[in-house]
Formats: sequence, C-alpha cells, structure tokens
Amino acid sequence: MRWLGMGTKEQLIREIERLPEDLIEVAYDFITFMRKRRESKGRDGDSWSDFSLSTGAFDFWNNQEEVEYSLEDLNRG
Repeated sequence: MRWLGMGTKEQLIREIERLPEDLIEVAYDFITFMRKRRESKGRDGDSWSDFSLSTGAFDFWNNQEEVEYSLEDLNRG
C-alpha cells in the first residue's frame, strides 16, 4: 500500500521499522544479496558460481561442527 507523498524508499524504511528484529535480519540479508547480485552482473568473466560463493551462502562448509558428513563417510559407500 502506498502512502500519499511517500517515495518507495521512505515506504520501505517505514515497513522495516515495523518489523521484529528477526525479520529485519532476513530483510538485511536479502537486500545485501540483491546488491551483490547487481554488482556481479556488471563484471565480465564472473559466473553464477563465483557470485554464489561470494555471498557467504556456503560458508557453513568452513565450520567442521556444522558439516554432518565427512570425507570418510563418502568413502564408506
């Protein structure tokens, strides 16, 4: 819903101010993702895999405690 006299940016700020903290974090993550996506489109030679790795979406692989399976598990097959 648009308020009279308010631009999109002002409306977005107003909506963010009404969100609970946990949803603000989700909104921040999404906004950051969209900005990085737009920035990556301007670069030549970058692929979607480079972009996805740069977003931090796969950082959990760097934390051994968060990885359920090890290389040994894969070799047991």
